[in-house]
Amino acid sequence: MDLDRFFPPEARERVRDAVRAAEARSTGQIVPVVVLRSARYEAVPWIGGVAGAALATAVAPLLQLGAGLVGALLARIPPLERLLTSRHARDWAVHERAEQAFLEHGLYRTRNATGVLVFASLRERRAVVMGDEGIHAKMGDGEWRRAVEALVAGIGRGDPAGGFADAIRVVGDRLAEHFPRREGEPHENELPDEIQRDR
Repeated sequence: MDLDRFFPPEARERVRDAVRAAEARSTGQIVPVVVLRSARYEAVPWIGGVAGAALATAVAPLLQLGAGLVGALLARIPPLERLLTSRHARDWAVHERAEQAFLEHGLYRTRNATGVLVFASLRERRAVVMGDEGIHAKMGDGEWRRAVEALVAGIGRGDPAGGFADAIRVVGDRLAEHFPRREGEPHENELPDEIQRDR
């Protein structure tokens, strides 16, 4: 997946530096992950095809098949795909893909059960922040809301790297509050700090 236009080297460095700064104040392990999209939404071409066919039926019966095919192809354009996919389907797909990333990146295997995933799916313009059991027991879903809002705001303004950095700072503040690093305690970096670009 070519996400270099969203995350050129300087943007990846900003995200990595934000992770290192946040982890330096706590025992947490943060992994930022970005995907271009969370699902293929296989029903979307059919919805687009039916919509195109219905439009053609109203105009001229001979255009129906061609318009249906054009509708199916146009439905793959990101803004149309979002329009033709229900909010529930997008939310479900992004959450499922985030859970998969949590497992794939080993966030559940940290020594203190303090792994935190900061996840964004660009096409859906959705984000998920989830923590391992040690952290979730203290923080719950509500504590992550500000981090999700910061990440989504960055994506919305065309600065996903800035959104990640802002979200990671919010997560770092919560980690430092609930899981502070004790003075003289060595920092063991169990997981990569760089943004992970998954398929």
